[in-house]
Amino acid sequence: MLSILGAVVLLLALQLNPALTPQKAPKPALPKIDRNACPFEGCQFGTWRARKSVQLFSTWKSQRSPLARIANGDTVTAITGIHITFAPAEILVTASMAEYGLKSGDKVFGYMNYGEGYFSAWFKGYWVEQFDGSGIEYPNGSGCTRKCTAKLLKEGRTEWWIQIKTKDGTIGWTKDSSFDGMDSLAGSGEAHR
Repeated sequence: MLSILGAVVLLLALQLNPALTPQKAPKPALPKIDRNACPFEGCQFGTWRARKSVQLFSTWKSQRSPLARIANGDTVTAITGIHITFAPAEILVTASMAEYGLKSGDKVFGYMNYGEGYFSAWFKGYWVEQFDGSGIEYPNGSGCTRKCTAKLLKEGRTEWWIQIKTKDGTIGWTKDSSFDGMDSLAGSGEAHR
């Protein structure tokens, strides 16, 4: 009885949260750009402190030029982020994933990471904003935290650019994540990555 109740609760949660529910969609064109992106659990914009010297650029786009340098220890304001997927991760389904209608042999393409095994994904004509990838096993044997239902075939190629405002008002972009304060879940003085 408890497992039936659990299944009903999960089904209702999937129906109530559209980010978890597959939506009919074409495969995203590349590069796929996600705006206002903070791609890991606990990620936050706001006051950050540089852990080393960091180069700022005029833009996140390829026609960028050096703009300013943030010194080690400087406090800055992180305004927003841009996540770019140049190539999605390729994942092979090895056991049924009924919640997504996937069977062994199907492929899932992974885009932006949200942390704790969740990422945006496309498969078989459907998009899921927060795909549960906790069942994915990585080539080194790590990754799978529950029932293993898939294997990573190929890592994706992505970049995360952060828009920063310095204490003198300069606004620029960097993909260097050498800052304390990025992760709301980290202890005081600890950093992401």
